Amino acid sequence: MDFDGPWFIDKKSNRTVLFKGINVGGGTKLPVGLPSHEQHGFWVDYDRKVTFIGRPFPLHEADEHFARLVGYGFNLIRFVVTWEALEHEGPGLYDEEYLDYLIHLLNKCGKFGLKVFIDPHQDCWSRHCGGSGHPGWTLALAGLNPLHFPETNAAIVHSLYPEPYDYPKMIWGTNYQKLAAATMFTLFFAGKTYAPLCTVNGVHLQDYLQYHYLRCIEKLASRIKESGLEDTVVIGYDSINEPGHGYLVFKDITKLNDNEVDLKKGLMPTPFQSMLLGSGIPTKVDYWEFKWNGPKKVKTCLVDPKGFNAWMSEEELDEVDHLFGWDRSWPAGCIWAHHNVWDRKTHQVLEPHYFATQPNTGVPTDYIQYWLDHLETYAATVRRIHTEAILFIQPPVMTIPPKLPESLQTRIVYAPHWYDGLTLVKKKWCNYNVDVINMDRGKYGNGPLRFVRALRIGEQAIRNCFVDQLKTIQQEGLETIGNHPCLLGEIGIPFDMDVGDGKDSASQSNGPWWNWFSSLLNLFSAKEDKNLPLSHPNSAQNKAMDANMNALEQNLLNYTLWNYTPDNDKEWGDRWNGEDLSIWQYIQKPEIEHFVPSISGTFVELDDTDSLKNQNSWPLSNCRAVTSLTENYLVDADNYSTYSNESDFLLYPARLNKRDIISVHRPHPQFTAGTPVRIQYTPPTEKVKASFIYEFIPRSHCQGPTEIYMPTRYFPTPPETSVAVNAGHWEARVTNSEYWTLIWWVNDQHDVSYEVVKIQVSLSNNKHEFYRLPRTQPIHNETLSRQSKGAHAPTTSVDLQKETDTHKLKTDIQKLTKRYHPYQQHKHKEEANYTTELLFGHIPSFSSPLSSENELLEQDPTLFNTLSHLASTSPPYIYSPPPSPPFSSYSNDELPMDDFIIEPFLLDNNESVDDYSWGTCLFDSI
Repeated sequence: MDFDGPWFIDKKSNRTVLFKGINVGGGTKLPVGLPSHEQHGFWVDYDRKVTFIGRPFPLHEADEHFARLVGYGFNLIRFVVTWEALEHEGPGLYDEEYLDYLIHLLNKCGKFGLKVFIDPHQDCWSRHCGGSGHPGWTLALAGLNPLHFPETNAAIVHSLYPEPYDYPKMIWGTNYQKLAAATMFTLFFAGKTYAPLCTVNGVHLQDYLQYHYLRCIEKLASRIKESGLEDTVVIGYDSINEPGHGYLVFKDITKLNDNEVDLKKGLMPTPFQSMLLGSGIPTKVDYWEFKWNGPKKVKTCLVDPKGFNAWMSEEELDEVDHLFGWDRSWPAGCIWAHHNVWDRKTHQVLEPHYFATQPNTGVPTDYIQYWLDHLETYAATVRRIHTEAILFIQPPVMTIPPKLPESLQTRIVYAPHWYDGLTLVKKKWCNYNVDVINMDRGKYGNGPLRFVRALRIGEQAIRNCFVDQLKTIQQEGLETIGNHPCLLGEIGIPFDMDVGDGKDSASQSNGPWWNWFSSLLNLFSAKEDKNLPLSHPNSAQNKAMDANMNALEQNLLNYTLWNYTPDNDKEWGDRWNGEDLSIWQYIQKPEIEHFVPSISGTFVELDDTDSLKNQNSWPLSNCRAVTSLTENYLVDADNYSTYSNESDFLLYPARLNKRDIISVHRPHPQFTAGTPVRIQYTPPTEKVKASFIYEFIPRSHCQGPTEIYMPTRYFPTPPETSVAVNAGHWEARVTNSEYWTLIWWVNDQHDVSYEVVKIQVSLSNNKHEFYRLPRTQPIHNETLSRQSKGAHAPTTSVDLQKETDTHKLKTDIQKLTKRYHPYQQHKHKEEANYTTELLFGHIPSFSSPLSSENELLEQDPTLFNTLSHLASTSPPYIYSPPPSPPFSSYSNDELPMDDFIIEPFLLDNNESVDDYSWGTCLFDSI
């Protein structure tokens, strides 16, 4: 992978790559058999004996999952790996079997044409601190005891919560500011400065932690290199995920920072209050709630640890030191009291501004500089093994990225995270939102009125607000990081939203002003049906996801969605801290919940049985690969295709996704023979058909065409989908029932006059007609293609519409049966032969096309019954257009009908998909 300023460039073909990626996955944060809501096994033997082999999924399921992700159009994996998974048993003790498992998974990614960058993931330091990431022995090294975190409010741990099912929404993020995580991040980034008395085995605690962290990453990079995966599959490494500030951003430890975009929810002790509570001292703590205009303090509570201490006792410390072979220099108890930040006897703060300046020099504390020092060391460690590794740089969340040192100016990508915080925390798609990023950057001034200025009311205003926020993030990267690509490392939506009328509720305790303002907001709220399935265009989840995806496309951003968790379930979501952002949830039983869009854009409600049968997720193991590549194109397929083993996609059974929302199925330009200019996607609704527009500036010396992923869910293969270009010509390469690839050639000599070229894709008209079905031999042409009528006479949608009016064989049969039917393999091949004989043994001669099924029934009842039988038994069909001349040279009444054929086929156990290269279009649902 190369770069051209802010663009990824495929080194082999010189084409621009836009990454549509996914995080794999949320389940990787947790050991096998230990979801965050279950306490069994927590902190047993310091969690040394856990295993992550099988996370995110068992190896024998990998082909199924990667095939599914390719089917969704993803071409990049942000591969989640944790320090705990690699080095859980103790310092320097690596899980070699887990490394073997990872290498096997990465090889699978290569098989499916997926690029990967490694994400050394953590949240709030570790799962023992209410997050994920780092091994348990690091907490033992600092002298902390996670079993007492709940009583001391050192962390809110899901498995230790009194009622895990009632774990507050998104409260885990507050753990960054609590004692356990804040202490660990301070020690990791700046321990030598603020905890100089802490050494172990003659090495300072900061150096000890960073040394083992970096050696662990080095170990992984070495295994990837030895396996021949670097650059071919693994293109780079993310920096540490969402790093915490520790105490390094607190100017006064007796106060919380007044930044109103910081997450404050539930009990929020100040750093000093956290230190008191961690030592078992009862303390009054403020309690916060999350409102439309940020977090608000609502009351003060007395928190009594009842004698529990977040720090290990002397006996516990001796035991852990003996086990791990540590010789430490500090006693049991609070590290910060040991450094005279506060007094254990009087319970008084001694150095309230301890973290505001460096103790020895008085220089103001700059957390970013400590983070940059680590980042430089991390980059050098990775590139000592993987010399061409791309470094995906992720500054702390919500911050303006810093200027980078010279050593970090090559092969880097700005990889920030962004979420719609209001929807994420409230788990509700409201009728209003706030321009948080630009408000934080000072765009709306100071004082309480800035919230009103940043407020956005109504669907379109919210969508524009998201576009603006991502534009600001992207621009900040260009101005500070430099002219490098930007990739959103995480973006996504909660699927477990509260459904209702979209209004915001307000308790009386919020005061009269809020009640008045809430009533005002609700005036703009649109009523929503609480019973809408997720797959309906008006579901809250679909609207939220589409707003996010639209913001990415409007800014031409690369991204990796959060996330894919294959074992997500209805009760516990992603099985981690109550989060539920996975785009996948397996339907285990019939549920009355699914809508299937018809060709016309209307939606058909299905009963509980049909909800399982009528999704476009067919049993792929029964399907046949159908390629539409020209002979010359096949020779050079490796130069063009994002996935060279396309037939492998068909070998793995499809399952049904309860979260198959409309907005995830969208076209995406994966390779562009030039510089992207604009993406405009209109998702289907009950009234509007899906459409897609893409524009780019052609670039010379590109070895290959523009390749656009097209989901068949809303863009069936041509001619049902119309394609219009203002330059060049296009072809449809059909891979399987899930998607096809639109191949667009524009670099012909006569196209050089075009500064910007444009392609427009939409469904054809809804006119259904029936035509006679002549008995002929199959036509062996291998592409569906359209040639524009010259550089200054582009093919128009009207021209293409004329063609599609005469080629509606699939929709004709669908009209007979009134609904979609899934592909089902015949129980006996004799039935298939009988069906074929019925169709091709009785062919009538019609003098003109038929306009309705009634006319067909009247003229030929046998053929009508035959077509009905075909539709109900549903083998896939091949649609073959005449090889020449092109369709555009015919008018409707001139089209030679004898050049068409419908031919059913089945895949026998002894047949290979490679045995069938003819044909152009897999009719996957007739």
